[in-house]
Formats: sequence, structure tokens, C-alpha cells
Amino acid sequence: MAHFHTVEPGECLLSVADRFGFFPDTLWNAPENAELRRTRARANPLVPGDAVFIPAPREKRADAPTDARSVFKRRGVPAQIHVRLLRDGRPCAGVAYTLAIGGLELHGLTSPSGQIEHWLATTVRTARLTLATGEVYELAVGRLEPVSEERGVRGRLCGLGFLAALDAPPADLETALRQFQAAAQLPVTGAIDDATRERLVARNGS
Repeated sequence: MAHFHTVEPGECLLSVADRFGFFPDTLWNAPENAELRRTRARANPLVPGDAVFIPAPREKRADAPTDARSVFKRRGVPAQIHVRLLRDGRPCAGVAYTLAIGGLELHGLTSPSGQIEHWLATTVRTARLTLATGEVYELAVGRLEPVSEERGVRGRLCGLGFLAALDAPPADLETALRQFQAAAQLPVTGAIDDATRERLVARNGS
């Protein structure tokens, strides 16, 4: 049955589409989601409380012999985790790491730009990143809000190391914005503006 789904914390369009058996583009481009497209410039991420229209499931038929075993594959839409490691604004390249996701442990080296990228299921909500240096980071997967929201700005500043906590007081946010703007060679105003949002997305990778 067609209905509107209210986005929960940690959900994005990928996870919502996977949950209800659709491709993300099918939901994003549905006429009933025109208001969502107007509000959110990008499909991912979404904000808890956003309403996503879910069409009624479509029946699909396929011919198969009755005297043989048939195998049907459901095309999945995996998500990808992106982490970038910086120290004093410089990429941490070639650092060995272990990324624990569910019961899996993924090993590798950070790229020359300090990036870590891995495919994962859309149901993953937490991960643990352990560096060869001994540093351990608990990651909340899928909880980054759009940069149009203040919490989205805060989340990216936290991820880039300019803000200590997502719920830091306004004075700390202004200081973090000034530091980021100076590092990004933007006018240092301490205010959230379009240029700062664009540079945050570019530096953060999303």
C-alpha cells in the first residue's frame, strides 16, 4: 500500500529505499516527493522527520520451469562509508587501519588524501575504526544531516576536527566556524553562509 514514511535517525534515502524494496531514484523522482526534492537539494542525507512517499509495491512475473530449481537474484543497493583522516589540516596518508562493521573486520591503508572507503549494507548504523597508531573512533553511520541544517554544519565541523561535540555551545560553534573559514581561505565571519557550506561539503566529502 502506498504511504508516506517518516525518516528516523540514522536513515537516508538509500536505507529507506532498500527497506521497502525500491531503488533510491524511484523514490527520489516520484511526483509525490516533489516537496522533498525542493526542501533537500540532495537525496542523501535526509533529516529525521522528513516524509518520503513510498509507492505501492509492483508485482513482477518471471517464467520458470516447474521441474527444475530456479534462482532469482534481487538487485541490491549497497551504501558506501567515506572517512577522511586529517591532522592539523593535512591528510593522514598510508595509515594502516581496521574497520569493524558488524561481524566483519576490514583492513587497509588510508589513501594519499587520507580517505577510507568501503561498501556496506544500508542497515549498518555503527562502526569502529582502529588506527595502527592506537587511536580508536566509534562511528555513527548515516547520521550526518544535510549541510543546509545547523546540525549538518556542526556534524561536518566535528568530522573535520574543528568542533569537539555536536551539541557544543554557540560560542564554540562560532569559534569552529572562524577556524575552518581561516583554514579554507574564506572570509572569517564566524557565521554560516553558502560559501562555508559548500567548502564544508567539499572538505568533508559529502
